[in-house]
Amino acid sequence: MKTCCKCGVEIPQIRLEAIPDTNCCVKCSVAPKYVGFMDWYHKTAPELVMVSSNDKENLRRAQRVSDRSR
Repeated sequence: MKTCCKCGVEIPQIRLEAIPDTNCCVKCSVAPKYVGFMDWYHKTAPELVMVSSNDKENLRRAQRVSDRSR
């Protein structure tokens, strides 16, 4: 079992299976968080749109498209 290089907490086995070379836990991770939206522009071929949670303008646009298409 590996420990987090920043806080010293044990890294869960499921995280190590998903990202074997990680050195930090989820709380200490600096990787950007993403939000996913379904774009139903074409009714038979929806598209998954991933937007960084730091990108406020595109996040707002994706949310608006998702709300409108429902």
